[in-house]
Amino acid sequence: MNDYLPAVLAWLAALTGIALVWRGGRKNKPRPKPALVKTDQPQAAVIEIVEKGRATDNTTGGSVIIPNDVRINGQSLLAPRDSPVIVHEMSTDPDEILNVTLTLFARRVVIAAEDDL
Repeated sequence: MNDYLPAVLAWLAALTGIALVWRGGRKNKPRPKPALVKTDQPQAAVIEIVEKGRATDNTTGGSVIIPNDVRINGQSLLAPRDSPVIVHEMSTDPDEILNVTLTLFARRVVIAAEDDL
């Protein structure tokens, strides 16, 4: 029995090392983004009004942002140049939901019962 103990401990150490290396290798891989889950309740949209292609800096005028891209839930949308994006009054309450008015170009607008689509 004493002859088997060093061999069993060596195998356990080897398997533990392999498991640790394998788990460590998986942590370094980028994780896929979770799929959007469709819920029964409507969800608030994420609206991004950004200047595409640059970041702000500390130079004179470097902190001025001139938006040229409007995104809803990450999808860029066509918006007329002469229609401003209006962000309605905001408060400092972190749970406050914002109202935003956008004028967008649409290819098609459908107003129908969901089962008729």
